[in-house]
Amino acid sequence: MIIFKTLSWKNFLSTGNYKTTVDLTRHNNTLISGENGAGKSTMLDALTFALFGKSFRGINLPQLINSINEQDSVVEIIFTVGKDNYKIIRGLKPKRFEIYKNGDLLPQTATVKDYQKILEDQILKMTYKSFCQVVILGSSNYVPFMQLSASDRRLVVENLLDIDVFSIMNTIVRSRLQMVKEQLKDIDTKIEIAKSKVDEKQKLIDTLQKKSDDSIGDYKNEIETNNNEVLKLQEEIKELQNKVESLFEKVKDKDDVPRKLLKMEGLEKQLNNKIKTIEKNVKFYEENDTCPSCKQDIEEHHKESMFDDKANERKEVEDGISELTENINNTSERMTEINGILNSINNLELETNEKQTRINVALKYINTIQNRIEETSSEGTEVQETKDELNQLLGEGKQYVGRRKELVEDKHYYSIASTLLKDTGIKAKIIKHYLPIMNKLINKYLADMDFFCQFNLDENFNETIKSRHRDEFTYHSFSEGERLRIDLSLLLAWREIARLKNSVNCNLLILDEVFDSSLDAVGTEEFLKLLTTFGNRANIFVISHKSDTMTDKFNNHIVFEKKNNFSRIK
Repeated sequence: MIIFKTLSWKNFLSTGNYKTTVDLTRHNNTLISGENGAGKSTMLDALTFALFGKSFRGINLPQLINSINEQDSVVEIIFTVGKDNYKIIRGLKPKRFEIYKNGDLLPQTATVKDYQKILEDQILKMTYKSFCQVVILGSSNYVPFMQLSASDRRLVVENLLDIDVFSIMNTIVRSRLQMVKEQLKDIDTKIEIAKSKVDEKQKLIDTLQKKSDDSIGDYKNEIETNNNEVLKLQEEIKELQNKVESLFEKVKDKDDVPRKLLKMEGLEKQLNNKIKTIEKNVKFYEENDTCPSCKQDIEEHHKESMFDDKANERKEVEDGISELTENINNTSERMTEINGILNSINNLELETNEKQTRINVALKYINTIQNRIEETSSEGTEVQETKDELNQLLGEGKQYVGRRKELVEDKHYYSIASTLLKDTGIKAKIIKHYLPIMNKLINKYLADMDFFCQFNLDENFNETIKSRHRDEFTYHSFSEGERLRIDLSLLLAWREIARLKNSVNCNLLILDEVFDSSLDAVGTEEFLKLLTTFGNRANIFVISHKSDTMTDKFNNHIVFEKKNNFSRIK
């Protein structure tokens, strides 16, 4: 998890030549207010500029420099990732970009782009788009998830689930697959040339030995012996194939058993989690005599009733786990049995391939003997020299064929890898697994804000929204206030997914003038209540003009003001 600690800036936008510093961890929630143009939203641009080298509101880099001082614009952010402390300093006039890890400057690469890639891929492990989806929600330049293109939605979710590495792997695999195809094309050309030369030499040898018929009888006997061997091997192959078919009949459920086992293991995990929930509830009644919500005493007979209920509930769950464990063991034994049969099938297929190879060798030998019958008519130096040349060509041809076999195998595996790494492969399976969790969280947050509808994203991140007493609608069918509730729910859901997956997970959440836009009084109140549920898991900053009505709802209040044309904290 990334813990952002402090953010400082000077000569940045309307801030003058003194450092403005905001402590990002001191309070769980902070209200930032001030008049228009006082510099409230400067914090957003300073944050994204420090991390990604661009402003949140789309301001051109030269315009980020204070227009009065016109130099030495510097932004500094300090954060931790695990046990490592990081400090990033980025500036304009002069340009400056430095990354410090535990006090040491990381080696700077030749280009700023490569240095930025190190920051995003190895340290932050998130992109600018992912950062804006889980950390910042602004009223102006923020593009809600539902207004992103399908490809951008996929990139955000892949980054949240930490599976964008598959896209990088797919790019590498496609590049290597293309290279293998080009090498195959080249080796095929060489094989064709080698075949043509071999044919020419073979024709010359046949012409030279045409008149000789010595040893033809012996050759014919060898041909007959090899033909008999081929027939025998073919019969044996047929028997092996029958055995393989018989064994395949015994493992018709080879695809169903693993899925069944996986489903039961998932159910077992759910039951174990239920045990933990029961223990947590029992512990609550053991440790508390007063209800923390309503402040009323908890009656002893109520505690005893709850203990009895939870004990019975725990016994039912434990009985279910016991039965499920027995089923898992039985299914595992069946899976072991299937693997044993599949291993036997594999051995039989290997034996079949070995016999087929012997057949091919025998047939090839028969062909060679037939050629020898034709070659025996010729003797002498010219024949031997031609044979030597032919052997040399055949040696080269074998090398080409061997190399081609390697390339075909590489192509096969790269093709499989490419298929698995496509959007419809491994990533689709992972996303499909997380979709129910995502939809559940989104609907939970919508309900928390008194917006009762059924919101669902499919595997292509297209939405289906069924509002109560209404037919199916899309995101753009709702009012601006309703869409804002959806956007807020998505933002909170992405943060929770990132926290659970520990991918794009950080302590910071910034809401820029969200409460000043189309969110009504009820929605504002419900959303503020929702933010309190974050507890110590997030440091929330709310930028708003409604300081008069909202100050008492926050632990901390920062007011920005402008003095002598420079913004500062009052």
